Amino acid sequence: MNGKLWTSAKIELLKRLYPHRKTKDVAKACGHPITSVYHMAHDLGLKKSAAFHSDTKKSGRFNKLTMGGIPFRFPKGHAPANKGLRRPGYAPGRMAQTQFKKGQFPVNKDPDFYVLGALRVNADGYIDMRVSFAPGACGWRALHRILWEDAHGPIPRGHIVTFKNRDKLDVELDNLELITFADNCRRNSVHNLPPALKQSIQLLGALKRTINRRTRNEKQDRGLEGSPVRDAGGSPG
Repeated sequence: MNGKLWTSAKIELLKRLYPHRKTKDVAKACGHPITSVYHMAHDLGLKKSAAFHSDTKKSGRFNKLTMGGIPFRFPKGHAPANKGLRRPGYAPGRMAQTQFKKGQFPVNKDPDFYVLGALRVNADGYIDMRVSFAPGACGWRALHRILWEDAHGPIPRGHIVTFKNRDKLDVELDNLELITFADNCRRNSVHNLPPALKQSIQLLGALKRTINRRTRNEKQDRGLEGSPVRDAGGSPG
């Protein structure tokens, strides 16, 4: 604001002009900055009229989505410049010689990796077998599950195949057993561990929870501190 007071005459002028004129023109007529006009109009509850908004020339509004892009749109029925060029087998020059063929594998990979029956150790430590050429992990299945199903049929719902000696790499039929999810949960429970190890795990968990709680509290405390940008404005006086 420029420090000028809004007289009753200026307020009446604002009420008469604001709903039907551009704000910058109203500000010029009232002799106040445009920001001061906006503030006073807000305090008085003044709004632009529907007629003002509907007249794009008067309001100066411009719908970029519906109007601005018209000169750059393809007209209805326009034929693309490359229409008919991208047909099956299209390869000008020597392009066809450098294109990957269907089913081709990269030359910098072990060819044995791209054959059915190839084995790998996945990120969880289990041995996988390639059963198809589907992309990603879809082409692999756990070897111990395949071995079990070949001998005993499909794995029932709610069951898993696990290793008797806990060694994931010892994939032998005699080392495999079928157990329920509940049995597997009880088997891997911390309560089955030796007392000393069980206590160490519990203390480690308590320590992690304490660290996380203090870190979270410190972040919340920092969030309550005054913002330098907000404080820079200061309070009047």
